[in-house]
Amino acid sequence: MFEPTGSPRDAASVIFNLPGYRVIEAVDLPLGGRRVKVQPDDIADGCPTCGVMSSRVHAWTLQRVRDVPHAGRIEVVVRKPRLVCAEPACRRRTFTHTTSQLPTRSRCTTRLRTAALAAVIDSGRAVAEVAAAYGVAWWTVQATVNAAAVLLPDVDQCWVRRLGIDEHRYRRVRWFRDDTGGWRRVEPWMSTIVNADTGQVLGVVDGRDSAAVGGWLAARSVAWRARIQVVAIDPSAAFRRAITEQLPDALISVDPFHLVQLANLMVTRVRQRLVREREHRRGRKIDPAWAHRTLLLRGYNTLSHRGRVKLQTVFDLDDPTDELSAAWGVKEQLRRLLKTTTVEQVRHEKMILLRHVLAADMIETWRLWATVDGWWPAIEVLITTGVTNARTEAANTGIKQIKRTGRGYRNPAHYQARILLRSAARRAA
Repeated sequence: MFEPTGSPRDAASVIFNLPGYRVIEAVDLPLGGRRVKVQPDDIADGCPTCGVMSSRVHAWTLQRVRDVPHAGRIEVVVRKPRLVCAEPACRRRTFTHTTSQLPTRSRCTTRLRTAALAAVIDSGRAVAEVAAAYGVAWWTVQATVNAAAVLLPDVDQCWVRRLGIDEHRYRRVRWFRDDTGGWRRVEPWMSTIVNADTGQVLGVVDGRDSAAVGGWLAARSVAWRARIQVVAIDPSAAFRRAITEQLPDALISVDPFHLVQLANLMVTRVRQRLVREREHRRGRKIDPAWAHRTLLLRGYNTLSHRGRVKLQTVFDLDDPTDELSAAWGVKEQLRRLLKTTTVEQVRHEKMILLRHVLAADMIETWRLWATVDGWWPAIEVLITTGVTNARTEAANTGIKQIKRTGRGYRNPAHYQARILLRSAARRAA
């Protein structure tokens, strides 16, 4: 026969497990749920004015607080002592007892706020969903998120050697009337600054111009900026200007993905121009170049034998002027250029690329060559250092998921807090 080794009150306190409190009463409510009354284990506390410890009770008060649900809805009532200050010279005569779980003027337990924060940041749930699940107001959960964002380490204290900068759209495109009565298109962009070594988001600023990024960099300490060695960006003149002004000693590396994207765009424009000039219409399924347009954008070394046969068929049947194959050859040569590992190799491939551009002699290929030539120092930095915007693009993917979860954001501060906390939590994990 088993005999209990403790009182039912102690067993209930163990099950309820609110640190610093013990259960003194637990009853089932008529409409479902239960009411649990708790009381502090140690009533001694320090006066918030003078700091003198006191355990003399002036009166007992009851306060309803929110707590983590336990097997359904639960109502927690805290029996709190109001203590008398033991220092005669103190202006405060009485004060309310506080603990780590129930700080001053708190209506929610600390473990409830911790659970809500973990649900929003670690699990990626929407604030409204978490608030409904825990039976609290939306603003209670959002205030918890904002308070946690304030406690993040200062960026100037983070050891960063390589940066990645990229933009993303914060909200959908909107239209506003200007002073003249016309409509003006507004695209709310934000720029993300990421530690290229770890992928942690360091900052999110409004806009994607040089003033926005330059202002964030200028706010950093001189020692922090002096440590930056390489910054990876897409081919953006605004980002390059901000880096040149604020980080004059840092090298700029251009992301290879965006260069290949520009090359694919060049091939697409050539294909569209050729079908307009020849057929005086847009491409259709009966056109081999349109039907297999995605093959033109794939890397040749990634195609199967069947894919290569289809690609050759496109050039044989739908490229009478050989302009499409010439543009495709320029794109493939740029891909080979970006795969090199030494400066000597990349410069040799650049000469071959120039010969391809001269042979093609089209407006689209010359425009691509002008971009490559204008960003050539950054391409050499890319080859020698290998720093890309891959981690920045990964961070932007996570940011888009945050936007989808929240169904969009109207408050930039809340948006930035979610991004910074989510990124810091992933890096800590």
